[in-house]
Amino acid sequence: MAFAGASAFMQIKASQAQARGLQQQAAFARIQTRQEALKYKAQGVAILDNILQTQSLINARAGAGNIDPLSGSAGQLQMLAEAGGAKELLTNVGNKTIALAAGEMQAQQYGLQSTAARQAGFAAAIGTLGQGYMTGKAIR
Repeated sequence: MAFAGASAFMQIKASQAQARGLQQQAAFARIQTRQEALKYKAQGVAILDNILQTQSLINARAGAGNIDPLSGSAGQLQMLAEAGGAKELLTNVGNKTIALAAGEMQAQQYGLQSTAARQAGFAAAIGTLGQGYMTGKAIR
């Protein structure tokens, strides 16, 4: 019976260690997700900078040619630059949202696995104790 008790104790300790490892993986998944979101945020800033640079270039070229930068071909070029940039920015925001959701789902999956590992260890320990008890009864 003492051997069964020691074995059950070790099963519980092993399942707790596995559960802690899975919780750490969940925390790491959340950190990776935040890093990915920051990359998308930086890309969004770069997209906005690109839109501003393109519009500035259009204004400068139109101004250098004595053309009204807000009308005609120059105005259309600015609208096209804004529309293209807006599409790119919206795609970027969507990708960031997807990355955050996927990372959180991964972290939750690790959490569920952690809970399952704990429960499995506890169940195995109870089984080991029961088996030890039955073996002890059979010997007597």
